Amino acid sequence: MQIGIIGAGKVGVTLGKYLKEHQIPVTGFYSKSRQSIQEACRFTGTKEFYTLKELVCANDTLFVTTPDGVIGEIWDEIAKNPIRNKTICHFSGSLSCDVFSNRKEAGAFACSIHPIYPFDHKFSAYLQFHKAVLTMEGDKEAVDIMAPLLKQLGHKVFEMEGRDKRKYHAAASMASNHMLALLETSVRLLRQCGFSEKDAYEILGPLVSSNLENSLQKGVKEALTGPIERNDISTVSGHIEELTAEERAIYKSLGRLLIEIAEEKHPDRDYGELENILR
Repeated sequence: MQIGIIGAGKVGVTLGKYLKEHQIPVTGFYSKSRQSIQEACRFTGTKEFYTLKELVCANDTLFVTTPDGVIGEIWDEIAKNPIRNKTICHFSGSLSCDVFSNRKEAGAFACSIHPIYPFDHKFSAYLQFHKAVLTMEGDKEAVDIMAPLLKQLGHKVFEMEGRDKRKYHAAASMASNHMLALLETSVRLLRQCGFSEKDAYEILGPLVSSNLENSLQKGVKEALTGPIERNDISTVSGHIEELTAEERAIYKSLGRLLIEIAEEKHPDRDYGELENILR
């Protein structure tokens, strides 16, 4: 196996460095930015490729780590070259390998691999990448090569259907990015109460950490606490009165979902009045 990486951003550089550190043969990088190529190759100790054709011809495995919006364009350029029996992988969370159209006619095999991992820094994210869980879908020939490779490095790899990629990615985004938006909302409310941003995070930290840990260990239903779970109508009403229209919309939307969870946990309780308040 010889892996060439197309795209020298956070994902590409992290994968290149991580695989090289584990003695997986990465030959080098191609990018539209000459500076990005040079930085990536210096950091990973690999070869600089200044044309896509050169990289494609030199490798039997191609990693496409560009932004989602240009993967199709990159594929169009790749497909102009001899690619029979080559394995082509992209790392988008929302796109399936069907973005590599007509690959079978060209004799290539493809898969999409999505690391559920925050690529926070181009030159340090590789240090914790061993903790990443990955999902994968695609042609059996490609999956049968890439899944064992990643598993031997200690990763859990979950296979899925390509048709579910967008819904899957929405779930991952909500659990990651949208959760940050909710935390920011809470921090802003505390700052309105006179707390500094630093104090707000210190106040919320133990609550968030403990609740998240309990949720992941026991499941959301068992971890659920608070006024909605208790069916505490006066407290919930008081919350709503203090919120702006935008904050109220967030509170009510999430609150209605919490009622559904609470009803599963306490089927004997009547949450009807609370539901009316949260409409």
